[in-house]
Amino acid sequence: MFRKNDIILVLVLLLLAAAGLFVFKFFHSGEGKTVRVTIDGELYGEYDLGNSNLTGDDESGYDAVAGGVGYTKDHSEKAEKPETDISKNGGNSEKEAYKTIKIPGKIGECIMIIKDGEVYMQEADCPNQICVHHAPISHKGETIVCLPNRIIIEIL
Repeated sequence: MFRKNDIILVLVLLLLAAAGLFVFKFFHSGEGKTVRVTIDGELYGEYDLGNSNLTGDDESGYDAVAGGVGYTKDHSEKAEKPETDISKNGGNSEKEAYKTIKIPGKIGECIMIIKDGEVYMQEADCPNQICVHHAPISHKGETIVCLPNRIIIEIL
């Protein structure tokens, strides 16, 4: 059945796979600093994961303050809208700033939120809503994909 050399070969392959995984995790781990958005393979914008210097190709995005129109932690239900103004300066010390980016997809518009060093899809005009239910991402190499809209959000 199995010979001694077969067992040694399997063990060597397992050790090589484990070493490869370790090297990958070592070089690709950690908090990401930039969010790249591509639509149908073309760069739409790159955004800083911090709350300042948020830049990109999207002019329809705006800074808002926590307490505005928002979602619960699982992003599935709209919260009530308190009387808070939308702020272009990212809010003040009492309010936590976040960035809203509107992304025109192939079948409709998506809304991406950058908040507290994390990114998530708040709304999408796609039938299955997988991207909306995806957990927020913040580490290098993580992605959120909306296949119907051909949108890829990745952390660099």
